[in-house]
Amino acid sequence: MIAGDLAQAALAHWPVLAREIGLDPASWRAAPLARREDARVARILLRLQGPGGARLVLKHEARPADPEKFAAAMAAHLAVQEVYAQGVPELLTFDVERRTCVMGYLDARPLSGLLEGAPLSAQAALLRRAGGWLGGFHRALPGETRVFQPKHTVGFLRSVMEEVSSGARIVAEPQRFLRCAEALRADQVLYEGRETITAQTHGDLHLRNLVLDEAGCWGLDFAGGRVVPVGHDIARLLADYAILHAPKDAIPDREVLPPEVQGAFFEGYGLVGAQDPSVELLLRNRVLAEWWGLPAGAEDRGPAQARRWAGVQALAGRVFPGL
Repeated sequence: MIAGDLAQAALAHWPVLAREIGLDPASWRAAPLARREDARVARILLRLQGPGGARLVLKHEARPADPEKFAAAMAAHLAVQEVYAQGVPELLTFDVERRTCVMGYLDARPLSGLLEGAPLSAQAALLRRAGGWLGGFHRALPGETRVFQPKHTVGFLRSVMEEVSSGARIVAEPQRFLRCAEALRADQVLYEGRETITAQTHGDLHLRNLVLDEAGCWGLDFAGGRVVPVGHDIARLLADYAILHAPKDAIPDREVLPPEVQGAFFEGYGLVGAQDPSVELLLRNRVLAEWWGLPAGAEDRGPAQARRWAGVQALAGRVFPGL
């Protein structure tokens, strides 16, 4: 059924879910909205149109076949919906065993698509809006002010470096990777003893998990992140942008972002600034994490991974100049 037709698999679950929310399933018509199928994920979203032009989204996840993970994602979405309803599509009902849910429909586009090919000024405006959404999310489920502890990030980075040096972990251009990683590790003292802010984090905040229309911005696919420094979410989102969309010649040496975009994002975000220690360290560490997370061999990278690899290498040349 997974290999045959994801749409049919999703629609097989629609009658039960429709009745749970008081709808007549036969009165609704489905059309494709989004689909992803690869070795790890098989997921489809269908747009449902019903009486009076009402619209909903039916989402079905065939892979991974992990009801516990799906349940955690649904619980995370509901927790956000309870305190930040304006920032998420409404989750109406779901079935954990079938890994299927029904949500309100948003006539919106992923931030990734909006950034594609946009001039720098337009990118800055979009990231300002994304920062506004993230600031609202972090304020809705706040943590506390605390002294940032770079030893956790640097300690894990050191373990990765040891694996690369021993050959236990294979990365592309290992000697250059080690030089860049050592430069960041040596900067640990710069982040010591400084305050940051924690919050309940998204857990997987890449550019496809924010969608926008002309006026609104919404978050999707919450991974149930922990209460950790806000730099974790910020670094995930902004490194994704810097790798895939930022014009690299607009990024100053030792920085990760064009100044216009950095200023716009933090103007929208408002909870901490670009000099927050968790932002400064985790944003740079994210460049290395993307590096070690990609297949080492060019022949093992698909088109999307090849594009990301090229972006990582160009960005590393800015963040770690001369290395």
